[in-house]
Amino acid sequence: MKEETAPFRDPPMTSLTLERFRSLKNLPSLPEQIDNVLMAAGTSSSMDYSIVEMIQYDPPMAMAVLKVANTPIYGYPGQISSLQQAAGLLGSGAIKNIILRTPIIERFFDTPSEALSIDYLQLWVHSGITAAVSGGLGRFIGGMESDVSFTAGLIHDAGVIALTVYFPIAFAKVQDFMDENQISLIEAEKQTLGFSHLEVAGEIMEAWGFPPQLSQVILQCAAPAKNKMNREIAGVVALAKSLASEWGFPSGLKDFAETERNHLLALLGISAKELQKWEPELKKYAEFALDTMKIF
Repeated sequence: MKEETAPFRDPPMTSLTLERFRSLKNLPSLPEQIDNVLMAAGTSSSMDYSIVEMIQYDPPMAMAVLKVANTPIYGYPGQISSLQQAAGLLGSGAIKNIILRTPIIERFFDTPSEALSIDYLQLWVHSGITAAVSGGLGRFIGGMESDVSFTAGLIHDAGVIALTVYFPIAFAKVQDFMDENQISLIEAEKQTLGFSHLEVAGEIMEAWGFPPQLSQVILQCAAPAKNKMNREIAGVVALAKSLASEWGFPSGLKDFAETERNHLLALLGISAKELQKWEPELKKYAEFALDTMKIF
């Protein structure tokens, strides 16, 4: 699922194509996250709320749960856009099986140096806090599905995980090009690969049968625009990502130049004063997410 981009001066520097990502079966998670969720599952005879809480702050687990929930066997193919909906649909047995099948990210690298300069712990924390703030913003703004906003915020960097884990050599070239030319990650990806990690996420979502709503949000969250569908949720994710970084929880990636704050506020129809009024409560959502993840 490739969005329109400006033509390149030169062809991409690698032979990697978006089509390669359609064959991926899963994304790996952090061992700490898997251990925490399995420990919670082992202390409960049924799917209690604490397990769902932990799952909802883990991008790969969320993607896996959504993938299963959107299969025809559950009766809602391509219609489940939020992790909360998916968890309610699947039940405890299915979710525990999904967790057990989730690979550990370290197994993909023979040595720590092969993980490049990606701080996965930092990326997970940033994703979890972006999710929490996205959900909170959705509730404050109103008129949108806050659980979908939450889910989109959580999985917005899924393409980074896929690229770095499954194609580390190609991503290393991206990083080198980014550092040499002092440009954003997305621009370096487009120049080096011919596509960005946002398009990677969109391709995976399409292959896994996700609703178009989610991929539309992810593909434009770097630059939400008034003429695009689901622009409000994309704007919420972009604003939440900005706030997470401002509060000391950046992704660690120069994934895109920060969208101008006033543009996002205008897109969402809110004022700087309203956002300032909401910030204390939004920070509470972020603190709760950080405490629930238990990976610091």
